[in-house]
Amino acid sequence: MESKGSSQYLPSVVIRCIPKRFLRLFIGALILTCVLVGHLLYRLTVPTYHLPFQPPVLDYTVHDVPVSQYREPAPGELQPFPPTPQLASLADSEPRGRAPWLAAVICPADDAERRMMIRTTWMRLYRDLPMDTRFVVSNPGPEWTEVIRTENRTFGDMIVLDHLPENDITANTVKTLEFYKWLITHNEKYEFVTKMDTDLFLNARAFWSQYLEPRLSNDTGSLKATVDMTMVGQLYYSRPHDLVFPHGSMYTATWDVLETLVTLQQAHKVIAGEDMANALLLMKGHQEINVVNMLGTEKFDFEAADTRGDGSPWARDHTHPNAAQHALVGGGAIAIHQLKDRKMYLKVADCFDEDGIKEMPPPTSQRYQGSSLSLGWHDFWYLFGMTAHYNSQLQNIPSVYWTNHHGDWVCDGIWNLGRQDPRQMGQL
Repeated sequence: MESKGSSQYLPSVVIRCIPKRFLRLFIGALILTCVLVGHLLYRLTVPTYHLPFQPPVLDYTVHDVPVSQYREPAPGELQPFPPTPQLASLADSEPRGRAPWLAAVICPADDAERRMMIRTTWMRLYRDLPMDTRFVVSNPGPEWTEVIRTENRTFGDMIVLDHLPENDITANTVKTLEFYKWLITHNEKYEFVTKMDTDLFLNARAFWSQYLEPRLSNDTGSLKATVDMTMVGQLYYSRPHDLVFPHGSMYTATWDVLETLVTLQQAHKVIAGEDMANALLLMKGHQEINVVNMLGTEKFDFEAADTRGDGSPWARDHTHPNAAQHALVGGGAIAIHQLKDRKMYLKVADCFDEDGIKEMPPPTSQRYQGSSLSLGWHDFWYLFGMTAHYNSQLQNIPSVYWTNHHGDWVCDGIWNLGRQDPRQMGQL
């Protein structure tokens, strides 16, 4: 009779009897099946949607930390930042008056290296534009106060929100709204205010000529916006949060939008992801904003796997230029995001000059066709229409959010794209 102990080793004996090649194929097929089933379940799962002007009730998180843990600093907890001179606006240096455009980079106080990289790339290339550039930091604390003070004495381009603590929750919840409030309180009025991340390279020449200059008039002797309650950016759908809002890597607002958001924040005190807060406030206030939506060829997340493979940031042959993420392609690039790697940021910057993006050069080696595992996977499923990886940001927005109101296409009741029909753009 077979002993109980020997029966316990039966599975391992059976496995050893299976040819290794067959076993590897079986395990590979099992893993592939699990991934495929998970992929299909995700695609087939119907998410829940909130009702019009009823914001979803969630405990939003920042880097896995609930924003409900946010607290305002106690009186006396933060030391005021000592006064330092700020670079003069064009209002003080040129007869034509204040620059109509403020381009502000929201950044942590301790990221001096990144600030220098930005100053010496797109800020230097496009310094002739009627644009003021600033870096926005929170209270740097005693360890960084003198460093920031010295930096601002040198460059004069920093706005210090010394009433805010320097931490992730603050940076990703109320910092942008508090920056808007600071501008209003200090009467630093601009026709257009751009908020952007530190890992974004801006082709400011193209953005100015294509999006801002056509919406300005000089009839009064100074440049004034011809549009109101308008944001220029790229609408983004967050499925986990059931929200649509301009993607936070960069968006631009007219002055009245800033005033509206600050007023609504004072009334409702929303604490959520900084860019989600805009949508939540507009819903609570039943406010509608006009949106000029940027294309995927113009504003996108940089995807290194989509490059040629020759060390350059230029895209492979079979890239998808309208996708939410891809490598550098064509002559339309304006805002390139997700350039956290310093070397890649500088490589992308080298593809631009004072006139904008350079002509795409011929490859120095055989063109990369997309043999990486990740893109190969998405390329395969793209053939069957089974991947959303190459969707544009608008394509990811469920059709239930869109309504046509007197000829204007409105998303989620608050984002008015005007006559920009998403269906004609291949979005619905």
